[in-house]
Amino acid sequence: MKRLGGTDALFLSLETPEWHQHIGGLTIFDPSDAPGFGFERAVEILEERLPLAPKFRWRLKTVPFELDRPVWVEDESFDLSRHIHRVGVPAPGGERETAELVGQIMTHQLDRRRPLWEYWFLEGIVNGRMAAVLKFHHALLDGVSGASLSTVLLDLEPDAPTPEPPDDLESAGPEPSDAELMARSIVTGLRTPGRMVRYGGRLLQRGATMLDYMRRHDDVPPLSGPRVVWNHKIGARRSFAMSSLSLDDVKKVKDHFGVKVNDVALAICSGALRSFLDELGELPQHESLVAGVPISTRAEGDTALDNQIANMMVTLATDVDDPAERLQAIHRSSTSAKEMTEAVRARKIQSIGETAPPLMLNLAIRSIYGTNTISRLPTVQNLVISNVPGPPFPMYFGGAKVTGIFPGSVIVDGQGLNITLFSYMDRIDFGIACDPDLVDDPWMPAHAIQKGLAELMDAADLGAPTPVEDSFGLTTD
Repeated sequence: MKRLGGTDALFLSLETPEWHQHIGGLTIFDPSDAPGFGFERAVEILEERLPLAPKFRWRLKTVPFELDRPVWVEDESFDLSRHIHRVGVPAPGGERETAELVGQIMTHQLDRRRPLWEYWFLEGIVNGRMAAVLKFHHALLDGVSGASLSTVLLDLEPDAPTPEPPDDLESAGPEPSDAELMARSIVTGLRTPGRMVRYGGRLLQRGATMLDYMRRHDDVPPLSGPRVVWNHKIGARRSFAMSSLSLDDVKKVKDHFGVKVNDVALAICSGALRSFLDELGELPQHESLVAGVPISTRAEGDTALDNQIANMMVTLATDVDDPAERLQAIHRSSTSAKEMTEAVRARKIQSIGETAPPLMLNLAIRSIYGTNTISRLPTVQNLVISNVPGPPFPMYFGGAKVTGIFPGSVIVDGQGLNITLFSYMDRIDFGIACDPDLVDDPWMPAHAIQKGLAELMDAADLGAPTPVEDSFGLTTD
């Protein structure tokens, strides 16, 4: 038996029928040099590799009356066929048809009675390509650990041998009885009032640290942003779109302006969102959008499959017309935001998921949701933009080359748009996830990604963006 960490448990509490808490990733395969590659081969690989990721055989067991955090237990009735699905992409099988199918897959929540993941194998894609969508709950993994999972499923060579599982694979242990969990929860519950008092005190200390930092620094992260079209109550449906850029182009812009790659990525997204909102006639003129930017708190070399993330807020400077000035404003804001986040995090505090029992959290979250509280409050941040580093070398699955990896992440109430980036080989793949009732056409911001890079390269006199051979075998202009 393994008790969920506080952050992992919080993701469970945050989930409602509309606030899905699962993450997904679309991986495109080119089977040209892999005779016999297909669904059956994919199933064989999963059967071979799953022992290397034992957490994918664990399921949740809830403590009676939700008095304590759930625990992971071994799923003694685990059946791989319940997690693998085979589906055809509608003709002609291009990126739009593929993305529409991904949106449908991401619309449905995972079954908590089983291990919290699904694997969808997609056939019928243009140019003979195939694809897979690995969908997993945020309580299971975060984006970085999800990326590290690729080292288990994917290979560095087309004909790589199957790795041998280590002798000391982690186990969740046997399933405890309800009586045992109740007994444990009583002990934990007796400590809850003291933990809540300590949590409140440390929260006040963090608030004081943040206010002190803001008083002493000019480029402080913003505390709110203007409400735009996607900053409203979300529904259960999801839609998806994608785009790709040259990583070398991004690095050239980074070197020219003396900033970081993540600053350039945020500036590209900022330019894209400016263009998108301007086309809708809803671009705020005197206020900037604010992005929540997840940062990994994982120690170097730590490949544990869990959540180790923090959030910082960065201005996107969407009220600045000049792209070069916009990039520098983002750089100053992100630098200050990171410093402030580190200063605040120096005040150690447990996750609220470790402090409060699920019963209390669930009641609070459902009250917030049921009363539309979020839609009535000021917009703290407009969206989440996440940058997940991937391998700079080609990867293979059953001999088929991976030609693109497009991530799709969580949207929450009041933030019906998410942009997640994944760097792979010489490219950056963007996944745009949104609520179709708030963003009619996700391809509008997706295509504006190209414009966001182009205006930065033009400002640096670096010429036009480099055409990218995309994952479907086409060329991005």
